[in-house]
Amino acid sequence: MKKNKLYTTILIAGSVLFAFSCDDNNEISAPEIRDLELGHGNTKTASVGSDIHIEADVVAEGRISTIKIEIHLEGEEHDHDHDHLLMDEDDHGWEFDSVYTEFEGLLNTTFHKHVDIPTTAEPGTYHFHFVVTDELGNQTEEEVEDFQITASEN
Repeated sequence: MKKNKLYTTILIAGSVLFAFSCDDNNEISAPEIRDLELGHGNTKTASVGSDIHIEADVVAEGRISTIKIEIHLEGEEHDHDHDHLLMDEDDHGWEFDSVYTEFEGLLNTTFHKHVDIPTTAEPGTYHFHFVVTDELGNQTEEEVEDFQITASEN
């Protein structure tokens, strides 16, 4: 009789554990972007001919696949199909588009890069996009619409 109660208890416990393991609440959330800094001292500004300081903490339960940075002049079209620096010689518009894969497989990281701004870049208001994609395809984007590139001080 004691064995029957033991088997019944084990069966019930196993059923409960199985039910909880199939619960939809165990879904992996989209990556998080925390404390995004743009520009030295988080000023959201940079100068032509200098560099842009970019730093953020990234947390991805589904492990990081890629981190993408896009920068384009406000109102300008940008090319999502290329991962490189783009330059339009007619109006000196500047665009940056790069995908970073060196963080692939990490659960969290501190992203810290400096992007050079060419001397031919047009000063103005730029849009900045920071996009994190995890290995499950979840994606989070943080956008700064009022990033300023100013004329060189030299």
